Parts: sequence; structure tokens; C-alpha cells
Amino acid sequence: MKVRKCLKHSSEPNVPNGSPNSCTLRQQKSKQTDRHRIVLRPRSSKFVEIFRTTPINTVCPNFYVLSHANGCGFVPHCTYCYLKSSFWHLNGQHVFNNRDKMLKEIRGWIRLDDLESYVLNAGNLSDSLSFEIYRPLIADLVEVFRQEAKGRPHTLLLVTKGGLKEARVLLRLKPCDNIAVSFSVNNPVAAATHEAGAATVEDRLEAARRLKKKGWRIRMRIDPIILGFDYGWITRQVKALKPERVTLGTLRAEHNLGRFVKTPILRALEKCSDLKSLARYPLKTRLKMYRDGIRILGTTCPVGLCEETYDVWHNVGLDIESNPCNCGG
Repeated sequence: MKVRKCLKHSSEPNVPNGSPNSCTLRQQKSKQTDRHRIVLRPRSSKFVEIFRTTPINTVCPNFYVLSHANGCGFVPHCTYCYLKSSFWHLNGQHVFNNRDKMLKEIRGWIRLDDLESYVLNAGNLSDSLSFEIYRPLIADLVEVFRQEAKGRPHTLLLVTKGGLKEARVLLRLKPCDNIAVSFSVNNPVAAATHEAGAATVEDRLEAARRLKKKGWRIRMRIDPIILGFDYGWITRQVKALKPERVTLGTLRAEHNLGRFVKTPILRALEKCSDLKSLARYPLKTRLKMYRDGIRILGTTCPVGLCEETYDVWHNVGLDIESNPCNCGG
């Protein structure tokens, strides 16, 4: 298959070269499409590196990151996405195609003992499944973990907002005990508004159901919980799935996200004076959101909170020491 360096999701507007506005229109269109362009290229730096918690006073387990891509293949991107501020300088979504080097690093990581974490997160800098049509990778990852990690604690974590289309490669493969698939879901109306490029919530749930029935390890994330939407229905749907763990998270933002994200939903967040902290909803609001979800989930499975503070964990009665987060072992 011939691979092009750049693949655009849309074409240039049909504007005559001699038109007075042709240059302006092309520039505007270029700015709109550049961030959605898929750039296939080799990665020169490491693929596997440790990631340690950045926000202060936050419960977040350290884990290893698999940097298979920088960006996301879902268009349009989620309105609140932190990757918009993380990769503002890139000329598109960079997908790394030197797979042999990547897989060699992963095999080397699996052979290591006494690690700080045994979780390799493929969904921290990118959706884990959204680039399969540009650079097939998942089948190779599954085979590496099936062969190299059997009987060892090393776990590949796939995190996605994809549905049946994105999960089809996994549905064709035999499950691997060393791989967990985590679906991020939301209130359906919130998802249609703020996650329009991703699969519908119903599609994500169906993909999770089919993978679980097939024997795959399934984790679920209800994140971000956004003020003004009801989360009773989606929480009950997640409970019915009986995943191995559930993570709840409320809308939050790093200090510079507002420069790159214009969605009004960020206005309800309280800014923090410390640049290393996150803007969040008021404490009372977050506590109610979490308690509502925890009450519905009951004892179905371990429940954790995403990037939350120690006082909130204690206030809602969750056990920090058991490490029940999505990215935990």
C-alpha cells in the first residue's frame, strides 16, 4: 500500500486564483484543515517512557506511555480536549509509522522487572484506536503482548472513544489477558455536542459489550462529567456492563487550555492560581457528581476518580491505596 506523508480530511475550496478573496479563503481553510491533517512519519525519540503525575495534590498513578501518535483521528476533535493545548505547535495529527522500532522497545519493556508501573498506556497522547485506518498497529500489539507478556504483570491499556468500527480489529482477535480496553463514555447529548467526531455513546457501549462477551478485559470511563447534563442513564448502562473497573472524572482544564479551546463549558470552572494545578468545578459540585455516580454503581466493581485531589477521594469514601484508577495496574 502506498503511504502518503500527509492525508487531508477535506479538500481546498474551489476559489479562482484571480479572485480578490482567494488567498484569504485559502489561508482560512488551511488553518482549519492543518490541525486535522494526518502526518505519517517515523518517531526519532523513545516510544516507551514513564509518565508521572503533573498536577499537584492529585491522585493519579504513574504509568508508562506508548507514544504511537501525537493527536487524535476523530474529527472534529472534542471541544474540551487537552491535546489541543499539548500539541498546538504541530501541523496536524502525527502518526508514527516506524513500527519495528516501536515493537522492539515494547518487547524490551515487557522483559523488565521491578518497574515503577506495569501499565503501558496507549491512550494518553492519542486515542488508541482512531488511527488504525492510516497505520494498522493493534494486531501487532496484541501479538507482542500475547507472546511476550504471558504470566507477567505487564499490561497494555487501550483507551478509546471509538465504537464497533474502531474495535473491529479486536473483535477479530482472540482476547489477551495482558490487554485492557477502556471506553470513555458520556451523556449522549453531551457527547453529540462536545464529542461529535467520536463514535456515538450507543456505539461505544455496543463495542464494549461485544468485546466483553468475547472475553476481553473491559474498563469504563465516565469522563468528563459536564455540568448541566444528567448522568443517571449512562451510569446505569456502565453498571450493567460489569467492567473490571470504572473511573469517574469531571470536566477540568490546564491553565493554558482556554487559549486553544473556545467552548463556553470551561467558564464554569474555577481557575487555580498555581499553574501546575487544574481548573475545576467548585468542590461542592464535584462531590455531588461523584456521589451520584458512586451510588448508582454500588459494589459492581472498583471505582476510581480521574485526576482528582486527595480530599475528594476521602470525602466520597473511595480507597486510594487499592489503586482502582483506569490507568492503575
